[in-house]
Amino acid sequence: MIAALLPESCIRGTIVKIKQAATLLALSLLPLFGLANAASPVVSVKSELAAPIMLVDSEDKNYLKVSLTGFNLDSQRRSPINLALVIDRSTSMSGDRIEKAREAAILAVNMLTPTDTLSVVAYDNSAEVIIPATKVSNKPALIASIQRHIRPQGMTALFAGVSKGIGQVDKHLNQEQVNRIILLSDGQANTGPTSIGELAELARIAAKKGIAITTIGLGDDYNEDLMTTIAGYSDGNHAFVANSADLETAFTKEFQDVMSVVAQDVVVQIKTGDRVKPVRLLGRDGEISGNVVNVKLNQLYSNQEKYVLLEVMPEKGTDNQQKNLADVNVSYLNLSSKRQDRVNERVTVSYSRSAAKVSDAVQQEVLAESEIQKTALANDEAIRLIDAGRKDEAKKVLESNASKLSGLSFSSPAAEKKVRESTEKQRRLAEDIDSKEAATYRKELKEQNYSVKQQQK
Repeated sequence: MIAALLPESCIRGTIVKIKQAATLLALSLLPLFGLANAASPVVSVKSELAAPIMLVDSEDKNYLKVSLTGFNLDSQRRSPINLALVIDRSTSMSGDRIEKAREAAILAVNMLTPTDTLSVVAYDNSAEVIIPATKVSNKPALIASIQRHIRPQGMTALFAGVSKGIGQVDKHLNQEQVNRIILLSDGQANTGPTSIGELAELARIAAKKGIAITTIGLGDDYNEDLMTTIAGYSDGNHAFVANSADLETAFTKEFQDVMSVVAQDVVVQIKTGDRVKPVRLLGRDGEISGNVVNVKLNQLYSNQEKYVLLEVMPEKGTDNQQKNLADVNVSYLNLSSKRQDRVNERVTVSYSRSAAKVSDAVQQEVLAESEIQKTALANDEAIRLIDAGRKDEAKKVLESNASKLSGLSFSSPAAEKKVRESTEKQRRLAEDIDSKEAATYRKELKEQNYSVKQQQK
């Protein structure tokens, strides 16, 4: 089955690590901990081809995966957090929703420490800074302010809320801390700038400053296209919370990420060979200019893998020949050492006349990821069909995705597990399209697709 999927071409290539991150001084994550006793940990970088060996004269595509896995982090040695909570307090948030929003904000206060900075912005017809950026030292006062000011009223000035949130984080902006906005909304932006393009530009501004925006959509009435766009441009997370009772769980999950950031300002650059064509990125967005591909990630989390997956068209080769396919350059700010680390790797591809060698050399996990990311692209098409009122066609796309994935078989336990889990998710999506309320279903599909593309846990 693998041979049928793979460009009928692929055989063992070599990935030679040219240069790992330089030896680092042993510094702690937080200045107050002083010097550490051992060298600072580094992010694990691995560059792999789905098909490191290709058949002679093949014209098939290949897939290059650059994976980045954050090092283990002791929770007691995390980096300081610079957080803005941007909370919708429009009239639609009345009742249980506003109560749960207050509880979630108070949870955030209680999870932070005096080394952290917190600001809270509430928005309705306009945006109000109810807690200016301050150290989390007087928790009772912060909680009292949240309880006093987060009351439902007015419309949904989402743009103004995000703008003020960026402004508050910017006051204490520091590369060596985790700069984050958590945006909560239950409705459509309906006053001030409201278009996806205008909000996306705000997210771009935040990203350039190193601020990630996590978006949490509550209920069935918010704009999931807008919220995933804001999160995507700034490399934040996105969550759909159908029931306000689950809001605290969503905040807790987000804080698990925020408190485990080990690297920031991550840049992955791939330079393909002169005769190697970068076709497209699967999943994560980036820029392709000629034979140079650039992808930026705002942060990496402890023990979590993020990756860049590039579809390429290699040049042809002869039997037993080996050619350079790409140079991979990764840079990031290591929050343990407070230094910029750089990793350079060269990826090569080999050629053979033996189909058996091609099959034996396949990197099954890379191949599995490429197939899973292709289903995410197909799911985007399903969403477009749903929006056009062609639900039956959308269901066929989802069923086809499930069928394709279920037809794959891998000897690698990790690859097999990933594909089986994705197959079940696709089957559930195909089954639920007829039974679930349309707005809820679309939000679930959008959230799942975002998680796949961004490798959100």
